This record gives sequence, C-alpha cells and structure tokens, in this order.
Amino acid sequence: MNSVTTATVSLGAVTIGLGILAWHLTKWWKTGGGGKGPGPGGPAGGGRDPKVLLPLLSSMSLGMIAITASGGLIGTAATFLLDTGSLIGNWSLTAATGTATPEVTRSGLKALTPGGCALLVIYFVILVALWKSGAKLLKGKIAAGIIAGVMLGLSAGFSGMASVALVTMTNTIGDKITGVVL
Repeated sequence: MNSVTTATVSLGAVTIGLGILAWHLTKWWKTGGGGKGPGPGGPAGGGRDPKVLLPLLSSMSLGMIAITASGGLIGTAATFLLDTGSLIGNWSLTAATGTATPEVTRSGLKALTPGGCALLVIYFVILVALWKSGAKLLKGKIAAGIIAGVMLGLSAGFSGMASVALVTMTNTIGDKITGVVL
C-alpha cells in the first residue's frame, strides 16, 4: 500500500482552483457552450450543452486523483503545482484583501492502491493523447482542469469530498482491472 501524500492545501490554492472553475462555468453559461458569442438560445444563453464541460471536468478529476499520489513523477509534479498555487494564491489573497490564508487540508487523506495508481497512469496517458490531438481550446480546458483539480483535491470542502469519492472509485476500478488483491 502506498503511503499518503504529505501535501497540504491553503485557502489561496483553493481560491485559485475555484476561480478557474468559476471562469469556465461562467463562459459556458454565458455563451451556451463555451464558444464565442451568445448561445443557440439567443442572448440569454439558452441551449447550454453539458458535453462541452467534459474536457474540463475529466481533467479536474485527473488533478484530484493525481494530488493523492504519494510520489513518483505524477505525485511530485502535482505537489509542486499545488505548492506553487498555494504560494501565488496566498500572495494574491493577502495583497487583494489583506486576509490570512490558513491551511484547509482535509483530515483522513485517502491513498491510492497499486491498482489505483495503475489506473491513474492509464488515465494520464488518455488525457495526454487527447491533449496532443486536440485544438488549442481543448488543450486550454484540459490544462485548466488539471490545475483546478490539483488545487481542490485535498481541500476540506465539497471538492475534497468529491476527491475522496474519485479516489475510492479509482482504487476499486484499478484493483479490479489489474487483478490486484490486497
């Protein structure tokens, strides 16, 4: 069994993750699908297609799972990204509002099993393939989603609860697919 990550998340990092999510959801809501101009239903933005959010949400899932990896290239890169996001987010919150930026890491972090780690690598390969073959807009959504997922994956809030469910599902599916029995 892998050890649990030692990464911690600050309010600044969570603010960055929620800001990225809010940006993309606002654009999707306003344009009716994330494109330019009003949506198919007119200026009110009707006709919002939830499929447009799939690249963002699937890459957020990857980020949330990746930050729970205790090491290796993926875990180390996710922890570096989280530390950088915490630093930038803390600075921006303090500079913009003068507020303190406490740690908001959830207790009882869940670790990936060996099968879960194998599925994480497969998931990573799939998203890299999509990123390499996609248009500029798709690449931006995937990158933004990974960053947001890493920033939100360890939080004590709702996004942290979603991350626990994702990690549990990743472990279960990964263990079943790979035949790992612990």
